[in-house]
Amino acid sequence: MRILLSVVLLIVLSAVLVYSWPRPFPSPRLVLNRPYEALARDLGAPADFDPNSKWPPPLRSGKSVAWVKPWPLSKWVLQIDYTATPFNPQAHPDGASRCLETKWEWLNWLLPCEAWFRARVQVP
Repeated sequence: MRILLSVVLLIVLSAVLVYSWPRPFPSPRLVLNRPYEALARDLGAPADFDPNSKWPPPLRSGKSVAWVKPWPLSKWVLQIDYTATPFNPQAHPDGASRCLETKWEWLNWLLPCEAWFRARVQVP
């Protein structure tokens, strides 16, 4: 019984540390209101990548960038997606997410991740 209680206590304390530790990136909600140029100036040069390469072209982002910061046994990832083409430095993001990821996929569902998106309404 003591071992089980110790394991549960360790898990709870670990979760409290992960959730209370300051994040290295701004909230995705705040990122949506800033142009790419300002984000690159504040956060440094991002990495271009294509997370949706298997999706059909109408569903793909016009441009996706990410910033990565190492964390103990994991990494923080701030991903920003732009749908407007052609892309320009004054473009505002259409979606942003900030997630803590580990190399152990089974653990990722326990870690914090938040995402915000800009909605568009199409009227026929």
